[in-house]
Amino acid sequence: MNLRLNLDSISLLLFCGDIIVDNTAPLTHEEWSLVEKKLKILKKKPSHLFGMNKDTLVDIVDIDEYVAYKMISRLATVNELFHALTNLETEGIFITTKYEEDFPGELSESLKKRAPLFLYYVGDMTLLSNMVSVIGPQTMDKGLESFTKNLITKLYDEDRVLVTNGSKGVDAYAMKKYLSLGGKVVCFVSDHMFDKKMTYSKYINNGQLLILSAIDPFAYFNVTATLDRNIYICGLSDLQFITATHINSGGHWFTTIQNMHYNWTKELVLHEPKYTGNLRLLEMGVTSITYEDVLSLLTIDQIIEKNIKQVKEEEFIIDQMSIYEFLEIE
Repeated sequence: MNLRLNLDSISLLLFCGDIIVDNTAPLTHEEWSLVEKKLKILKKKPSHLFGMNKDTLVDIVDIDEYVAYKMISRLATVNELFHALTNLETEGIFITTKYEEDFPGELSESLKKRAPLFLYYVGDMTLLSNMVSVIGPQTMDKGLESFTKNLITKLYDEDRVLVTNGSKGVDAYAMKKYLSLGGKVVCFVSDHMFDKKMTYSKYINNGQLLILSAIDPFAYFNVTATLDRNIYICGLSDLQFITATHINSGGHWFTTIQNMHYNWTKELVLHEPKYTGNLRLLEMGVTSITYEDVLSLLTIDQIIEKNIKQVKEEEFIIDQMSIYEFLEIE
């Protein structure tokens, strides 16, 4: 049994977790949120659910009868849960939940209700600070490779922690280069966590790498999980650098547009005309970063300040010109 988990966490994993092989589906995020609200009214904690039967859940706690049925069914699998947790620990994989002190508060603060309820992890959880992400397409040309290499070198010089999904292309390239520099990386995955743990065991063991997952460590590729993972990376990142994208090009583009609405993290996009998505994001107000910026002696914060100031000045000039043109016509 994972003695580091408190009883509230055990309760959450029992009712909502995905590591128990059972015919009864776990509670959804929304269902668990409603259960929490009902418990809060009664001044109860999730751990108090262990002592409740179906009648108590329905009549006293006021939980929907179908949800109560699922909860009672999963209560019978508590021994299987402890067995699964022990097996994971044997493999070097651990779990934290929203009720634990080591759960990344950045996710809860930025994503609110969209934050995961629990996380699987391998590595040092203290790496979760001062984080930035670098995203891009699965194919790279020499120019994009050069930009990414110089960007991560600047991030390394500033002692930032790189957040990535480690997938093919820019993300994997940035991760491998950053690790080779000696930098610290948080890799948030959506499939094959166990395999990635084996592949990068050297960096996990020397304290450079933390691997996170919001789903079963042995899970295969799933589109929904991949889109959620992209959101979680935004939630962890203080900044996100978009190296290249095209309009409607896939998951990264979709998440970027979502981020502009929800403001999960601050975005910077490479000012490169040949990428249609980059141009569109600049038109929509995303802060730009150039090749010259990355090669300069300016810090990332100074680059952001300079480019935001420049945009504001340009907007001011445009406004003034429109006034003059109006007066001239009149």
